[in-house]
Amino acid sequence: MDFLALLKKAGFENAQLVGETGFNSSPKTKGVTFRAEKPTTPGQRQEFADDTKHGDEMVLSTLGKRKIPSIESVLEKAYDIGCENAKIIDTSTVITEKWTRWKCLYGCPFYNKDGYHPPFAPSVEETKEVLGEYKKAILLNGSKGKALTDIAVRLEGEAYKMGYYKAFALTALPSGAGGETKPGVT
Repeated sequence: MDFLALLKKAGFENAQLVGETGFNSSPKTKGVTFRAEKPTTPGQRQEFADDTKHGDEMVLSTLGKRKIPSIESVLEKAYDIGCENAKIIDTSTVITEKWTRWKCLYGCPFYNKDGYHPPFAPSVEETKEVLGEYKKAILLNGSKGKALTDIAVRLEGEAYKMGYYKAFALTALPSGAGGETKPGVT
């Protein structure tokens, strides 16, 4: 019996495969993304974890009885774990353009060195596509690059534990050794 048939047998409706995905950011392992609806029984109220509609209130996940805190709670957690500056933004305000990749191609000393720089870093198109799968993001800012990267990664894990299973940290690593930026280097 295939997975979609198992979902149907468990009472889900409109089950569909959405696409393939790497597991835990790894291209070596494959997974799938799927959507399905669990019908409500008479008298049962169904709510969705949508922070754009519910603000600070707690919302009931359709996956069970677990309450998912608002995105503002994740923002508070960023400060709790040491972030200097953080704010909630709409992902539609994030601009990705090709010139940024070209600056790395021509002149960046870290080109072809690791997964954070071209040619290994995601393309502009891939970045736009992934950002389109999110409504909100938390933008972190601080003076110590390495510490900020550690905070972003830790916040991703904290958000996941809070019920934000799509939480994903994108970091901009400093160009200098020891987490400090060298003047004139991007």
